[in-house]
Amino acid sequence: MRILIFIGGILIAALGFMVFQQTKDPTLLQGGLTLGGGFIICGFFSLKAKWHGIMGAAILSLLGAARTIPKLGAEPRWFHGAAAAICIILLISAARCLLAERTRQAVEKLKTDSE
Repeated sequence: MRILIFIGGILIAALGFMVFQQTKDPTLLQGGLTLGGGFIICGFFSLKAKWHGIMGAAILSLLGAARTIPKLGAEPRWFHGAAAAICIILLISAARCLLAERTRQAVEKLKTDSE
């Protein structure tokens, strides 16, 4: 999951640079660097506190998806679509990872209670 968080952050930051080269709109560059940088920070944070970093990436991907999905009709469509896709993939992956950990903890608790 950490690798996915780092890759998502790097991809969104690179998208920000690419869209800035095409449109010269600094707000899109700022948005890409802010969201991508946030994912990279969550990735580094997950190196020391795994679940806190993953949860931070999940919240950030939820915010990123909520911000980019309504803008899918605005120009440049490819930028908003790619950013939304990356955020949704990260959100689903983080949710699955967190649910798997919750299930693992529940099974572990049941095993220790039965002994």
